[in-house]
Amino acid sequence: MENNKTWKIPKAVVALAFLAPFMYLIWAGLTSHLGADPVEKVLHTAGDWTFNFLLLAIAARTLSNLPYLKWISGYHKAAGLSAFFYATLHFLTYAAADQDFSISDIIEDATKHTRIIFGALAYLLIASSVVMMVPVILRRIGFTRIKGLHKAVVYPAATSAVIHYVWLVKKDVRTPLIYAAIFAALAVYRAITKLTGEKRPV
Repeated sequence: MENNKTWKIPKAVVALAFLAPFMYLIWAGLTSHLGADPVEKVLHTAGDWTFNFLLLAIAARTLSNLPYLKWISGYHKAAGLSAFFYATLHFLTYAAADQDFSISDIIEDATKHTRIIFGALAYLLIASSVVMMVPVILRRIGFTRIKGLHKAVVYPAATSAVIHYVWLVKKDVRTPLIYAAIFAALAVYRAITKLTGEKRPV
């Protein structure tokens, strides 16, 4: 008997949960709880939650063929959109606070710090992955081709984000390496299920 429906969470609850970090930042900003360096606080919080939701999006697709975990596939798109939202907040905070939205200054910064290049690459890949979720685009370009391309984009996005994170923290790389290990484990599991012919949800 199929019991996956019992695990369904109302969409409004999911949306509120995924927006909770953003609402916290708004509250912290309004009540002066962002610390001594508010810009850094927003940058790091948005960056961390980009990783969290990107991880959740990948896990939702990769692990949904396991018993009693099929229900998580329903949160794949919401997690992907949330990753894009927090990645955009991360980028806009950097572009506004550090570079005054100056494209020339951003390019100059990228030539000096390679982490900016990998951060931009990760953002573009996450954005392209989200675009592929739009039904109109799927219908126009073809679901089969986009499905394969979507899979090919997600892991490079995660890899680029990890490299960006490692070069950002420089010394204490434990957190980005933990993310890297989890992403790698999911990639290996996905490869194994593909080789063994394990059925996956569409």
